[in-house]
Amino acid sequence: MATPLYGFLRDHFMKLRTAIVTGAMLVSGLQLLAGCATLPPQNKPPLSPGREMETLQSSVTIAVRTGEKSAGGRGYLIYRHPDRFHFVLLSPFGSTLFELYLDGERLTCVLPSRKTAYAGLVSELPDNNILNSWGLMRWAAERTPDREGSAGTMIGESPTRGRQVVTYDDRGLVEAKEDKEGDRVYYQDYEEVNGVALPRTIDLHDWRGTSVRIVFDEPEVNGPVEESAFSPVLDGMNVLPIEDFTGW
Repeated sequence: MATPLYGFLRDHFMKLRTAIVTGAMLVSGLQLLAGCATLPPQNKPPLSPGREMETLQSSVTIAVRTGEKSAGGRGYLIYRHPDRFHFVLLSPFGSTLFELYLDGERLTCVLPSRKTAYAGLVSELPDNNILNSWGLMRWAAERTPDREGSAGTMIGESPTRGRQVVTYDDRGLVEAKEDKEGDRVYYQDYEEVNGVALPRTIDLHDWRGTSVRIVFDEPEVNGPVEESAFSPVLDGMNVLPIEDFTGW
């Protein structure tokens, strides 16, 4: 029987089926990912947001790269402050290929067609695992104070990463963060959504060389999100250790 979550996702996924990324577009997206360490000049419209983000629901395009391996496609991302995520990757026909749940340090991946799930802690992933950059999502979503309209760099402390260097654009919005290990997050293409300054593109890079680019499409900010959206359904699944995950 369909859960309320899948009914919710189904309604949003219908509009994605005519917009699935082609192979050429994915290659282009991965080329952009490879060059994202040097950010191009951007037109930066003035923003006057005044609210914090509590929830986010959005169609997304994603590109992941680790070593010689790469993958990507379109899907849906749901987030609730401070550290709960649910990502769904869709096939070109709109069916679910892969689901990822992140709850703090707890990571669960579900492959419905294989009736297999992988569960464990982010810290248990091998260095070359394609999921490593997803462990940076908590840090990427942490609230970092703005600089009230001034560009510059600040050194501070992250609750989850320790010492960090934060770079701000000329509007005082966070442009990049780097921690003492060399992990980095880049924020691009801000726009105001429901009173919140939201970057439309986020690039995650960990010190091992794994990277993830997430581009948001038609984001909904601070809308209601069901609790079931963050609870994986594992009935009938063969649940394996997260370190055994090799890809979808």
